[in-house]
Amino acid sequence: MKTKLLLLLAVVMTAFSVNAQTIAIVGEAAGGWPGDPGNPGPTDIHQMTSTDGINWTYTGLVLTNAGEVSGCSGANCGGVKFRQDNAWAINWGSASFPSGTGTQGGTNIQCLAGTYDVTFNSVTGEYNFSGGAPIPVVKLVGTAVTGGTVTMNAQTLTTFTLPLTTFLDGTAQFEVDGELAGGTGFPTGTFVDATQFIPVVAGAYTSVTVNIETGEYVFTAAPLYPLIGLIGSGTTGNDAGWGQDIDMTTSNGVNYKLSNQELFSVNTSNGNPGGLKFRENNEWTNSWGGVSFPNGPIAGDNNDIIVTAAGTYNSYFNYTTKAYNFVKVGSISLVGDAVGGWPDSPGNPGPVDINMMSTTDDENYTLTNLTVVAGGCKFRQDNDWSIPSFGSDQFPAGTDTNNDIIIEAGEEGTYDVTFKKSTKEYTFTPSLATTSFAKSNFKVYPNPSNTNWNFTSAKDVIISIQVVDMLGKVVATSTSTTVDASALTTGVYFAKVATATATETIKVVKN
Repeated sequence: MKTKLLLLLAVVMTAFSVNAQTIAIVGEAAGGWPGDPGNPGPTDIHQMTSTDGINWTYTGLVLTNAGEVSGCSGANCGGVKFRQDNAWAINWGSASFPSGTGTQGGTNIQCLAGTYDVTFNSVTGEYNFSGGAPIPVVKLVGTAVTGGTVTMNAQTLTTFTLPLTTFLDGTAQFEVDGELAGGTGFPTGTFVDATQFIPVVAGAYTSVTVNIETGEYVFTAAPLYPLIGLIGSGTTGNDAGWGQDIDMTTSNGVNYKLSNQELFSVNTSNGNPGGLKFRENNEWTNSWGGVSFPNGPIAGDNNDIIVTAAGTYNSYFNYTTKAYNFVKVGSISLVGDAVGGWPDSPGNPGPVDINMMSTTDDENYTLTNLTVVAGGCKFRQDNDWSIPSFGSDQFPAGTDTNNDIIIEAGEEGTYDVTFKKSTKEYTFTPSLATTSFAKSNFKVYPNPSNTNWNFTSAKDVIISIQVVDMLGKVVATSTSTTVDASALTTGVYFAKVATATATETIKVVKN
């Protein structure tokens, strides 16, 4: 009897576990993203059904458009995604439609209007949208195509695209449902028939588009970005470092990054401090130094950035503002709408998170006087989602146990936060007192102001400023020392001023 009861309990628990998990289809094309009027929550409107907790179905899903969010463009706007348990912690997306394999946190599925029956496997990520108008299969084939063939993505029933692609010197044709057609023009032209071949010039192209109804096609060349390198004895520990740039990477020509570079504080060739500079195209025509480490604005080409703390760093350089940051590998930040914004949001635009925690031993991390509002947050490492982040269902203290859980702030206020890397233990402790304005490391003028607030720091270089209203809503951000207050309504606000080692909240007034 005992064995039968245990077996029955196991079956019940298994059923409960299966039923506890939910999968929904969300997105602008399916009525709205979570929080939109068409999908207000807390439960997503398009909940899929399953009998085993793995294979999910939805019948008769109406997709209204491919979806472009106002003021937004590209693969991360519009479309739909699958997400689990009415939360963003686990979600799947892909560039393929009507079928494909979704990946965790992948791009939005840019779909076509129609009514579909949908299947999804939450273990493999495989999905299929069946029904709707038949979608032609369009490929680009030929000697210019690596591998000889590549399938294009449908934007409409007549317009197909390829994302960033590198081509070889050679020829290409479009294949539409098995029928070949080429042209003589490049990078633009009109395909005619199988007797013509498009003469493709080798290189990287941001996109390829074709209209199979008119035959018009466009190969859009990728922009050429300046090459930025890090150079100096601080990269090698000796004078050899001044002879060779270490190239940084970029995807937009503005934000550059160099990962996992060891930096040295002493030049063993002469005993001087290790120095660094950024320079363009491996030449001294354009080079930039600074007077502060680990971050700061440039300070002309006559100043070396002196490495004051040796270690392995991720290095960041903004080509537009010339601001730089060296963030030690293994760094911890706190991100989320409860603490200013998730990465890439207006309140936390990146590439370096606004709430970088301080440490003296790479084990115990702290943040002081942090403004916390209603919402979620997580600890994450190295400003990078590809490294497992830390979350828990406990507040104000707990132990991070799951990459997929978000810490929900239980009570708004100002907190001192601690995080222990080895155990993942954290605490949010209400700040006993806020540093007075008179004794502050930071100052602001004029205050009150009806135009701009200007901030200064007595110690470190200011890297970001975030202004929130009395409800905790972020109303302005800046990566300089000036915040434009002209568009704000009259009232009291709080400015969170951050350097690489500290943050402080200052009351500011708009009149």
